[in-house]
Amino acid sequence: MDKGVFTLSLDCEGLWGVADHLGASTQSINQNSLTEVYRYIEDVLSHHSIKATYAFTTLFTQDESDILKYKDIIKSYVNEQDKWYKYIYSTLQNESLNGWLGRELYLQAKQNGHEIAWHGFTHHPLGQTTKESIVEFEIAESLKIFEKESISVNSLVFPRNDVGHLKLLNNSGFNVYRKGLIEQSRLHSNKYYRVLDELNILKPSQKFKQSKNNPMISLPAGYFLKWPSGAKKFIPSEVTYKRWDHILRSASHKSAQAHMWFHPHNMITAPKMRDTFESIIKNVSTKIQNGELINLTMDECKRYYK
Repeated sequence: MDKGVFTLSLDCEGLWGVADHLGASTQSINQNSLTEVYRYIEDVLSHHSIKATYAFTTLFTQDESDILKYKDIIKSYVNEQDKWYKYIYSTLQNESLNGWLGRELYLQAKQNGHEIAWHGFTHHPLGQTTKESIVEFEIAESLKIFEKESISVNSLVFPRNDVGHLKLLNNSGFNVYRKGLIEQSRLHSNKYYRVLDELNILKPSQKFKQSKNNPMISLPAGYFLKWPSGAKKFIPSEVTYKRWDHILRSASHKSAQAHMWFHPHNMITAPKMRDTFESIIKNVSTKIQNGELINLTMDECKRYYK
């Protein structure tokens, strides 16, 4: 009988992911804090022998000089009235990339044997409302870098969980992705539901279900590890732990999936996440040792469920 699966996917983007709302809330995200938090996450995962899928925004994995080479081509898309590239170009023009550089973080994840997945080239949304020409640009430039880096990237985490252009992406070599929250359930579009959902300590795991019309393997959307901000900061960490313990036990009993995800930089802006994360990962490790769960990356899930 199939076992329950624990999967951890990390949206690795630094300031690329918040380019459209830089401000006081993101000032703590810089090279030093990013290095520290990625090291912390790796220490926890290594201690408990957990492997993860690190989904990197491609330009976040590059050196500053290589990133700045794209200034002119990004400017050409700004001239086409693309809002996202306007924010990116503004940063490249100022040549102020503190918090935008993650090459050492990428190399460390790669060296430690974690799966490297794709999270866009510049973190531009890739959903249905995005022009196909922009998606083609994001794909083409990333594939050039994958070839230069001699890495094979098959898994995809959509920037902003905005899912689209699946056939084009599949034809470009991507064959598995994490469903968007709204794709999984439209209830997630309601902010009040999202808060109340964090209080549900009987939250179930998710079953893998593949649509015949989907050219790619679509893994369950998973659950975001609570980021204690806004109303969520009043939810006790004990509630979050109980919620995840039930998700994990549900995955074991139902041969389903417990898929956790978050952005590493969330632990910079909300350090309280760390204790909860560590407690849950320790619980995962115990359940794996007891034979209740197995730990798979997104690419391994593709082969496991196929």
